[in-house]
Amino acid sequence: MSSPFRVVVLISGSGSNLQAIIDQLHNDPREATSVVLVVSSNADALGLERAREAGVATSVVSGADYPDRETRDT
Repeated sequence: MSSPFRVVVLISGSGSNLQAIIDQLHNDPREATSVVLVVSSNADALGLERAREAGVATSVVSGADYPDRETRDT
């Protein structure tokens, strides 16, 4: 078995790609890769709920909390 590979997924909306990743990784006990965190710029993103339902930690990084994009990205 290979070493575990931890994945963080960035989303902003419905999280349909996130759901496909979760479906593939979380349903295969042989899979060493796992989604460990989902980060969104949108607190209302449906993808955050998808992550929570799968038991994946979530975080929101709102652009409104920073004076500009460069500061937020840093």
